[in-house]
This record gives sequence, structure tokens and C-alpha cells, in this order.
Amino acid sequence: MVSSRKLQYADRVALQQADQAIRKDVLRALVEIITNCNDSYSRLEHAGQSVDGEMIIDIQRKHKNSVIRVRDFAEGMTDIRMDKVVGTYGEATSGLKEDKHVRGMWGRGLKDSIFGLGYGYVHSFKGANFYSCSLLLKNGIPTFELSEPVRATVPLREKYGIPEGNGTIIEIIVSRDDVKVPQFDNFRNYLQRHFELRPIMSDPKRKIILREILPGEKIRHEHVLSYKSPRGEKVLNERIKISGHPATAKLEVFRSSIQLSTRSEEGDYADGGLLVISKATVISLTMLKFENDPYAGYFYGSIQCDYLHDLLKNDEPVLTATRDGINWTHPFAKALKLAVESKLEPLIEAERKHAVHDEQTNLDKQLRQKINHALHELNSIAFTELSDRRDDGIQRQIDLPPSGIGFSPERAYVQTGQTVTLTLLVELVEKGRAGATVTVVSNSAEIIVLNPQVVIHPHKNDPKIGQARVKVEGRQVGGEGTITAYLGKYRAQALVQVRSKKETMTVAPSRGSNTLFTDIHFDDRTDPRQRVYFDRVNSSIVIATAAPSVKIYLDKQNRLDTTVQGQVLLAELITEAVCREIARSGVERGKFLAPDGAEADAIHNHFIRLQNRYSHLIHEYIVTLE
Repeated sequence: MVSSRKLQYADRVALQQADQAIRKDVLRALVEIITNCNDSYSRLEHAGQSVDGEMIIDIQRKHKNSVIRVRDFAEGMTDIRMDKVVGTYGEATSGLKEDKHVRGMWGRGLKDSIFGLGYGYVHSFKGANFYSCSLLLKNGIPTFELSEPVRATVPLREKYGIPEGNGTIIEIIVSRDDVKVPQFDNFRNYLQRHFELRPIMSDPKRKIILREILPGEKIRHEHVLSYKSPRGEKVLNERIKISGHPATAKLEVFRSSIQLSTRSEEGDYADGGLLVISKATVISLTMLKFENDPYAGYFYGSIQCDYLHDLLKNDEPVLTATRDGINWTHPFAKALKLAVESKLEPLIEAERKHAVHDEQTNLDKQLRQKINHALHELNSIAFTELSDRRDDGIQRQIDLPPSGIGFSPERAYVQTGQTVTLTLLVELVEKGRAGATVTVVSNSAEIIVLNPQVVIHPHKNDPKIGQARVKVEGRQVGGEGTITAYLGKYRAQALVQVRSKKETMTVAPSRGSNTLFTDIHFDDRTDPRQRVYFDRVNSSIVIATAAPSVKIYLDKQNRLDTTVQGQVLLAELITEAVCREIARSGVERGKFLAPDGAEADAIHNHFIRLQNRYSHLIHEYIVTLE
């Protein structure tokens, strides 16, 4: 027997509110449902129970009536609970009023998610019984139907994927023609980057599995979603008082060395900005009045203020009704905003001054001419040492390193949560054969090889060359790793760096154009414990001007090239970086002799040899004052 009644609010208001809240956005609806599942686990943890924290999200894309299914193994619901949680709109049912650490602040996320996309069902196992209800549109009227409880039999548990214990399945049929269902890869990328889900995606006590389902319930793809904050340096950690209110906020700000995406660029998926958090719940992502300031794009962090929960418990309108975050016109929100902005302003102003100084340095024509001339001569040295001179006069159609195996490109950027494809090129017959399997690994947990076993196929433009395509995914902004391909005793390497924005690397010219070094860069934020290093991702030599033995030679404009002493030191630093990189590159490419297992010693020996051969020349290029 099925009991049926209308939901307890005006029909028109229900659908309008669903449209305003969800905006025909499947990802937005999933955020609501995933946080509901997380709230259920949080309530169990609050009661002292241990949980596995698993959520399974199934996506079945169809031409019409695509299916989205989210399953948890948390509390489960009885029919009485369903009537209150699913069949009533706007009532506080999440546990917020009872001071539990939950996100359900509006009391209508589930209903909006379902009606915003079409219609749906909620099934639940609780104790020995199975409960089920529906949210349907009948003649345009939002309708709640509650089925009679039945015994939780083994076939029912197998059907809904909850073999034992309690759990809930939310199923949405995307019946609205004006709602577009994203591609599976977009689900994967955007869900794990949505700002409201970041604490869930980064919580070791949660496991969120995303699956692509084919007809017949076959699983096509399955991925565990996760998120890591960008790599950065903590520049502010302070508890601040909010003027005129009995409240404080803890402000944590980090600076990334890589410019981050902003809300104006990527909306809810931006890496930059401050998460506003109240009792472990993220309710907003903002950079306040600096939202569109380019110099604020290096900062991220959090504003933690539990007083927001106190206001919400008292039904204060401190949040927007359409779940856009904080209502900044509320008196407390205004005071919070002013307090945080006063702390951010010095950081962003310092960033602005630093950028102006860098620009002035780059615009110095004399320095730029000297650096360009030095780079030309340095690359001539690299070409002399690393070029593969062929006596047979045969020009390859495809350029390969002397070792006969290499990646193209050798350096690449990948946007966090996205993939980049590297092409492995192999000289056939001597180094490998078509059909051979290559093993590919990464030395970084933030750079993932998606196909660790690839097969060599003949290149369509040169039958003597084999190729294989390697897909790599970036997990953490600022992460950097080396991708290594092994084919028998041969190997090839590529360097990949994770970026926040979609960027195309300014590709250094190929080996044939004789360019290994593209710039000499002065940086007062580089780790001063290493005076100079070679940035392999950007092919530039970086001088750490904050290093004590470098800093004492800087002039009043923090320049190193305006005195004889400074130029001599600069020449020594450049010599060190250039000779070390040529030695490393020569050994790895197979150009320099290196016995197996003694590569590090070989690099050091060639480094010394190169210093003895070229130091005086580099000094001539750099030291021009008398």
C-alpha cells in the first residue's frame, strides 16, 4: 500500500526554489547530496561510532533520462524519518540545531537537487527493514510518495548494493530537457575540486568513488576522488577579533609560488581564495574586496569562525537563500569582512611591490642584453657537449636523443584534476620493437600515470621510429614530478608540473635548435639554502638573492650585476648551474659515459670536467666591469 500527499509548501515556490538553488547544474545538485551523505557519517561519528565513510556515485549517461545514483553506508532512514526529511520542505533536520558538525543548513538541499534535475527516489536500509519514497512531478505538482516498509531481504540488498548494515541510496532521473549531463571526465575533475567538497575529498576518513555505468549496470570506469590544497608557504596564522561582536576568527593564509585560478575565472572550482569555515563546514569561497585583484591570485587559505553556526542556529540570515555562500550585507558578515581585509591588504600590497620591482628589472635593457648574450653562449656550450653529430649525413624525420628513446615534450604543464599526454618515441630495431611493452612510473604522488603499461606502435611518419602515448594526471597545484619510461635497459624521462590554470607551456626549442637554457631569473623568495638551481620545468637558471652569501653583494636596488664583486659571484653561480645541468643531461641522454649504478658519480665527474673547461668563458660573458 502506498500513501500519497502533496509536499507541504506551494507547488510554484518549490520548483522556483529548486531552479534558483540548482540552476540546472548536475554538479551543484551532487554537491548537496554528497554533503548530505557526509552529514550522516558525521552524526554517527558525533555519537561515538566508527564509520568506513564510503560513498559511491554512479553516473549513467543516456540520450534522455540519465541516471545519477549516490549510495552511502551510514545511518539509513525509517519511514518516519523519510516523511520528515524528504517529505517536508525547509525544516531543520540535519542536526545543525543540536550543534552537530553538519552542513545541512537550509533544510531543502535534497528536494532541490531532485526537482532541479527531474524526479527521483530515496531508498534506505535501517535495521531489518527496507524503506522507500519518491519525489515526483504529477501534472506539474511536486508530490511525495511513501511506500510501506518491507523486510530487507538478500535480493533487495543485492539490488541496491548494500549487502549488510544501514545505508541510503538517492537516485535522480534527469528528465528535464534543459539540463545537460556532463561528460564523465568532467564529473571527475570538477567534483573533487568544488570548494564545498574539499574537506570531504581530503578527509582520510572518507572514500568517495565515482563510477561510469553502462547499460546492464556494467562499470566502465571507476575512480577514487580526492583533493589536495596547492603547495605553498604559510604567511599568516592569526586569531582576530571581530569588532562589535562576541566572536573571533582564525585566519590562515598561504602563498603559492604559482598563480592560482580565481573565482572570476573558475567560479566554485578556483584554487585561489579563502574558504569560510564554521565548525568544519565550508560555506563560502572568497577573496573579499580583492576578488579581482591579480596580485591576490597567489593566496589561498581559510577563515574559521564558529560564531556563524551560532547565528544560523538562531535563524539569522547570514547565508543566502540560494546557497551562494555568505550574505555579506548581514552586520556580522560586514564586520568579519572588514577584519579579514585589514590583514590581507599588507600581503597583497607587498605582492604588488614585488611584481613592480620584477618588471623594472626585466625592463632594464642593459641587463636584458647581457643575459640574452650570455644565454646564447651558454647554449652554444650545451650544444657542443650534447649534440649528436652524425657522420652518415642522414637526417632523421623525427628527432631522437642519442640514447634512441625519449619523450616529446620533455617538459609539460598539467592543470590540477586534468590530464596531459606525453608521446614516447623509440628507435625501432636497435632499442625496441613494435608491440613491445613499456613500463611508465612517476616519482611523485601528485603526478599520476594513468596507463603505466603502454605498447609501442610504428610512427606513421617514420617506420623506423616507434611511439606510445602516456596519459598523466595532476593532483596538487605546485606538484612536480619526473615521468620515467623503462624499455629493457633503456629509459626516458619527462618533467611534469601541476598548474592551477590551464596553461600552455612556452616550449623550449627542440634539440635541433640548440637551446637548453631559456632565462636567468633572480628570485628573493627561492629557498636561500640553495643559492642557485636549474628550473627544469621552465628551463631557467634561478638565483636565490635571499641567500646570505648572495645578499651581501646586492646593491640598493637588490641588483647583483652592478658591481665587479656581484658580477664575479653571478658568473660563479651560473657556471655551477650550467655545468651541473649539462652533466646531468648528458648522462641521462646517454651522451656521456656512465656505468650502470654509478650515474651519480658520473654526473659529478663530468660536472668538474665542464667547470674546468668552461668557467673562464662564462666569466668573460658575465664580468664586464673593471
